[in-house]
Amino acid sequence: MKITAAVVESKGAPFTLQELELGELRDDEVLVKVAASGICHTDLICRDQWYPVPLPAVLGHEGAGVVEAVGSAIRHFAPGDRVGMSDESCGSCASCSKSLGCYCHQFFEFNFASSRPAD
Repeated sequence: MKITAAVVESKGAPFTLQELELGELRDDEVLVKVAASGICHTDLICRDQWYPVPLPAVLGHEGAGVVEAVGSAIRHFAPGDRVGMSDESCGSCASCSKSLGCYCHQFFEFNFASSRPAD
């Protein structure tokens, strides 16, 4: 599926809109048509390599939109649902089991590795 995303090619470079190919929806994923997104301080320090994020990258972890499709394992969302999006977490480490996903032991891999976590 073709998407348009704001991409950073190199350290300190401007964000540029590019057409990219999005991989197939996985069983545990939700496809959201993004209606609004922001570029925050975290995105800027990733672009500027204060965090060693692999570049080029599509940054951004905050947004809002409408669910277009859900994977077969998704039970709590359906196409047409309006959603807000934020950080991802593993859901199973000690921090996540205490509902502290922002302190997930795999936070970097889930949010700044510039790729999907492994199956």
